[in-house]
Amino acid sequence: MDRSNHIRQDPVEDPSTLLLSWYMAEKRDLPWRRTKDPYAIWVSEIMLQQTQVKTVIPYYERFIQRFPGVEQLGTASLEEVLMVWRGLGYYSRARRLWAGAHYLLEQRGGKMPNDYESLLRVPGIGKYTAGAIASIAFGQRVAAVDGNVLRVAARLLAWSEPVETARSYRRFNDQLLVWQPALQPGDFNQALMELGATVCTPTKPDCASCPLSQVCAGHLRGEVHRYPVKKLKAKRQSVTRLTFVLRQGDRVFLRRRPPRGLLADLWEFPGVELCQEEGLNNNFPVITDGEWLELWQKVISELGVEGLERVQFGPDLKLRGPVWYTFSHRRWKICWVIVDLPESFALKPAGASLVKEAVGEYRLDSGGGHQGDNRCWASAQDLSKIPLPVAFQAIVEDLQLFTG
Repeated sequence: MDRSNHIRQDPVEDPSTLLLSWYMAEKRDLPWRRTKDPYAIWVSEIMLQQTQVKTVIPYYERFIQRFPGVEQLGTASLEEVLMVWRGLGYYSRARRLWAGAHYLLEQRGGKMPNDYESLLRVPGIGKYTAGAIASIAFGQRVAAVDGNVLRVAARLLAWSEPVETARSYRRFNDQLLVWQPALQPGDFNQALMELGATVCTPTKPDCASCPLSQVCAGHLRGEVHRYPVKKLKAKRQSVTRLTFVLRQGDRVFLRRRPPRGLLADLWEFPGVELCQEEGLNNNFPVITDGEWLELWQKVISELGVEGLERVQFGPDLKLRGPVWYTFSHRRWKICWVIVDLPESFALKPAGASLVKEAVGEYRLDSGGGHQGDNRCWASAQDLSKIPLPVAFQAIVEDLQLFTG
């Protein structure tokens, strides 16, 4: 029998009084802490996932100004939401917020649920987010276990098992509910998050400044850096992404990515993934004339645009870049070529879209045809008004320099 799962943990005294006293004195003044509005708390918690506070603040303020409530968010187009979100990354979070707002409008008259179990029924709201909203906005005694809280709890308990397992989550959740005070559950949850973000950090925990050092089993054992224990992660895959920038005059061609998968629903310069990379080298891929034609044929077949097969690649074709962009499980080495099409070249996709101005903002206006929403021509100036991934920012800057 494996006895490792039955190791007795050192008892930890109730840390709530120590933690709350510290929090009231040291907490940061953050915009989402000035409200009990469950919608605003929801937006902040989604934005804070995998993103630093200092990065989130301006995006949060801009988002709340543009979409101050469920109705404004749910009645906006996904295009608008992605545009306001642009630059914050992890765009699936914006799509989940938008989908959740649609659900609330259709099923609950635009009202946010006021309890944990009902919040879990909203698309895009998981256990952590439901716990945060329920405890902070409504004072419900429920845990909110995010990455910071996992780390703090693992060190407090000197938990010797990987924290990603269901067993570990149940252990932490149960223990936190024991410690959580009845009158300040939201403050307790926020205090744990704050401690993990500012003091009990991943690599340099400041135990000398920690209000819980006297009751932390990991610290008392002198083994705080052993925790949290984590499973081994799969190695991140690196690939070369060859990108074709089709330019005609001052306009460039864009297509919308599929609604699922990497960078879903965002716009991009069309391209194709080539070989897997070993290490972070900046070498250009070696592409023969025959391979250029093959890659080009693959890209235009995906675009479904007539006439592009007549494009000829001349000797002045130049690979540009590379730049690296890292996703959670994937890394792109982005190289690109600018393909200039003569003004006389008739290239108009069926249902082509153009960026139009409307009431001080920009939208993609379909010219007709069922595929119009998935392809568009945009001027270099309009690229800043389209939800284009940050991964392509170097290409946008190159185009502006190249045309300037």
